[in-house]
Amino acid sequence: MESSSSSRGAVGSPPTRSYGLPMTEGVGVPHADAHEITVELIHDVVVEFYQRARLDEKLGPVFDRRVHDWDVHLGRMTDFWAAALLRSGRYSGRPVERHRAIEELRGDHFRRWVELFEATVRDLCTPRQADAFVVRALRMREGMTKVLRLDD
Repeated sequence: MESSSSSRGAVGSPPTRSYGLPMTEGVGVPHADAHEITVELIHDVVVEFYQRARLDEKLGPVFDRRVHDWDVHLGRMTDFWAAALLRSGRYSGRPVERHRAIEELRGDHFRRWVELFEATVRDLCTPRQADAFVVRALRMREGMTKVLRLDD
């Protein structure tokens, strides 16, 4: 798939997203560390994580105010993680802009998100699978807090 010249970085560098992070993944070939991960596992992780998040004292209220159709949200998040791990190309969205619109969002929300997400994948996955999820979750937290200029 060709990138428009407006989304290209310097000559020879990977294209960048609108919020400045480079796009390095190709579509269709899972990351090497995700070769044992399936869409079904991703779906199970997403469903369990959001069950926990909805009950969480810090995260639950944020989700309750913004997610009105949980089936749609769970499908989008399954697609998001399938794209992140399996390079499925199933997700298209603007997560930074969606999170930028949440006024009460702080860095400690992302810290808690990672803690709860890691606990979920450690409970449901093999150590290798869990590591693949966690590496990406940590990168996401780092990228989002940096781009959104959030403090803990």
